[in-house]
Amino acid sequence: MKKFLRTPIVLTLLLAGLAFSIVATVSIGSSELPLANAYGILVDKLFNGGKRIAEGLYPNSQYQVIWNIRLPRVIFGMLCGAGLSVCGAAMQSLVLNPIADPYVLGISSGASAGAAFALLVPLPLIGGSNQTMLFAMFGALLASAVVYFMARAGGGGQIRPVTLLLSGTAVNAVMSAITSLLVFLAKSPESITAVYNWQMGSIAAAQWTTLTFPLIAVIIGTVIFTLNGTRFNQLMMGDEDAMSMGLNVPLFRTTMFIVSSVVVASLVSVTGIIGFVGLVIPHIVRLITGTSDNKRVIPFSAILGAIYLIWADAAARGLFGRAELPLGIITAFVGAPFFLYLMARKKYGGNGR
Repeated sequence: MKKFLRTPIVLTLLLAGLAFSIVATVSIGSSELPLANAYGILVDKLFNGGKRIAEGLYPNSQYQVIWNIRLPRVIFGMLCGAGLSVCGAAMQSLVLNPIADPYVLGISSGASAGAAFALLVPLPLIGGSNQTMLFAMFGALLASAVVYFMARAGGGGQIRPVTLLLSGTAVNAVMSAITSLLVFLAKSPESITAVYNWQMGSIAAAQWTTLTFPLIAVIIGTVIFTLNGTRFNQLMMGDEDAMSMGLNVPLFRTTMFIVSSVVVASLVSVTGIIGFVGLVIPHIVRLITGTSDNKRVIPFSAILGAIYLIWADAAARGLFGRAELPLGIITAFVGAPFFLYLMARKKYGGNGR
């Protein structure tokens, strides 16, 4: 009964926290804006057609900062936090390992190699940031495909958790080596700096025009994962038990692997490397909900992940005045100790459960 009552309470608190976080974080930055003004501008624009803004009740400069600069960034932070978190929850069930997250797929290092290639090798193709995003996406999906086929080959035609983890480790090493080689061969200091900045992760490039594909990918991915919550629960019982309950384990694991790859690739191709979100958030959700049921863990992870990342980004752009701290540094400072804590716990020992 307590668990039944806890679910709607936690959901209500998370949704309220998300709504407050959106309003609060759009007022945070190198130039502080009154929270009341941020709330008024958002409400007027969304529900009143911007009439009060047009009448001059709010300064146009504040409207431009909130609506065209900070709000797209906050929304993209929500998408990144939600997408990485649900993929983390899915991956921990897929590979039966509580310390897995989306980066076990090699996606981050693949995106890094693709972005480094676009930034360091001049190509007469799509210009500017679009070229970097395109090549980062290609690198992320290429790394995912290589991990998939290596895992199948190492598992005798089936995707097994151990071979998947080992394949991801190998591909991460290769892609990181490619990135380092490109940096070593580069001649432009500006391009090298751009690669290093991209590797540290940031959502500063978020604009209304860059939200469409990540928005579609995250929504579809979250819905697919949530609807398959029962199947994830079956898989957590072990492959043999899952198959005895009628689950086509190889097909399910392959399909969810592909969905995870597309979702994470759509995000990291824009943000760069933002680590540990998919590792930390699902464990916190299991703690506060008191359940490992993926029908609850996955959607709750989306909401809590969104809250976590938009506040992490607010800290990144607000802690040091006009100098913005890379978002990946903040998530690493939070996630790395949590990772070590999980490694040290006896219940996460040699059986990988």
